[in-house]
Amino acid sequence: MNAYICKSGTLGVLMFESMDPDTEDRSMNPVYISLNGTAMANKLNSMMDHVWDGFYAGQKRLSRFPGLIDGNDGVYNLTFTGSPAKKMKFTYLAQNETGGMTLRIAYPSAVSRSLTKDGKKIEYNAWNETLHMYGPIT
Repeated sequence: MNAYICKSGTLGVLMFESMDPDTEDRSMNPVYISLNGTAMANKLNSMMDHVWDGFYAGQKRLSRFPGLIDGNDGVYNLTFTGSPAKKMKFTYLAQNETGGMTLRIAYPSAVSRSLTKDGKKIEYNAWNETLHMYGPIT
């Protein structure tokens, strides 16, 4: 077999999608994902449309994006070319169940955001005087 076998258990697929009602109509793509401190930058496009309108494929496109991510505690920036959805769902699938990363999304508005994990709301992280910034989300 002429193949490369990856032995890293932290590589996985980060799948994120819009949960807004206009998920098939609004275009957020392409989405650029980059790893802080490296030259890694990938351009992700949304899933292919599966609507058929007779002779042509439909113009509806699900705003769902898959990306290969190393969940080794890196900091990833997600940059949307359209406006990001107000409600999004993120899933990370890897062999290592303890893998994770920090995702940063630059929203164009100063609206308060909240996180929900496994149906439970995550409280805001407290200010860390030593770091002079907000502490990590636990």
